Amino acid sequence: MRKTYKFNHSVCQGGYLYTHKTLNGEIIKNKQGLKNVLDASSKKFHLIDVTIKIYDSNFFLFFMAKPSVHPLKVIESIQKHIDSFNKWDKKYIYTGVYDLQEEYIRKDLNKFGFDYDKG
Repeated sequence: MRKTYKFNHSVCQGGYLYTHKTLNGEIIKNKQGLKNVLDASSKKFHLIDVTIKIYDSNFFLFFMAKPSVHPLKVIESIQKHIDSFNKWDKKYIYTGVYDLQEEYIRKDLNKFGFDYDKG
């Protein structure tokens, strides 16, 4: 069953995905440091049900956000703080996802060619 999020003036289901890859497939040198930065951004914007998966040359951030959180502010903040870890491709993906439960995140990662357990 999909989770329903109730806010002051709205009800939502699903969530969001932000993913970014390194430039030229470079290996992410400090995965734990990158995870800490993504965790800090999640707390700063009070993101809900956050799942972070970091692979060799990209990361996935799944989350729900309150309607008052502007997506561009989240993206700008993350991009500002991840520069110290690697050079990043100018292109990234920010999109909605069906559900933030592990079963659905596994399916979404599989669509991108990644194994949930190898992050």
